Amino acid sequence: MKRRYYIVIALLSYLLFTLATIPAAPVFELAKKQARLPVTLYGIEGSLWNGTASSAIIPAQPPIEDLRWSLSPAALLLARLSAEVEGKFKQQPFIGHISLHANGELHASDVRSQLPATQVQALMALPLGELAGDFNLNIESLTWDGQGLPVTRAKVIWLNAAYTLAETVALGQVEISLSPAQDNDLKAIIKNKDGMISISGEAVVSSNKRFQVDLSFTPNNNTSDNIKQSLAMFARRQPNGSYRLKQTGNLRNFGL
Repeated sequence: MKRRYYIVIALLSYLLFTLATIPAAPVFELAKKQARLPVTLYGIEGSLWNGTASSAIIPAQPPIEDLRWSLSPAALLLARLSAEVEGKFKQQPFIGHISLHANGELHASDVRSQLPATQVQALMALPLGELAGDFNLNIESLTWDGQGLPVTRAKVIWLNAAYTLAETVALGQVEISLSPAQDNDLKAIIKNKDGMISISGEAVVSSNKRFQVDLSFTPNNNTSDNIKQSLAMFARRQPNGSYRLKQTGNLRNFGL
């Protein structure tokens, strides 16, 4: 019995030592060819166990830079690459858990990052007005096969939110909760607190990036007439004094 125990320990030790010394570059190249992974790594250095890449490219997305990973050896026994990762997105740091499965699916969990509102506006190519504040992103889970929208559960908190067109509107803290919906759609529940305007409603995005938005904006007692007039330019005034926006469109028109 003890002899079998020592053999198992020796084999596991050898396996871990081998994983620690395998160069990462050829392994990722082979995995991309065989499993058609939806990500390409450049400037790979280090081992499969602990390594770095100067950039990671996902189609139609800004690059991830200064990527570092620490691999989970046990995941390899289940035919997937699973690692704790950190890097930079639009020069802002992020951390999280990423795994690549043999079928090419990309999985992510507990991914956290923060982006200034100005960078979010640049990503979305919003033509009018200016955003201010910071966006905190927390992805609880994400699964993507390289096609359509990823299946996502996440929360986005827009801190010190403000929007400026002719006049600056303080929106307080805006919370966006993302979750899967029927027919592989992505649903967003939107609300805020402590703003000059109360916001509530939802948006739904389909796999072809078509979206539907239904939002209600309710000015508080300190909201100026100029801001109310601005609301009336894109939302319909309701009998209770709120303004309702119902709109459809395509995210491609916003560079997404």
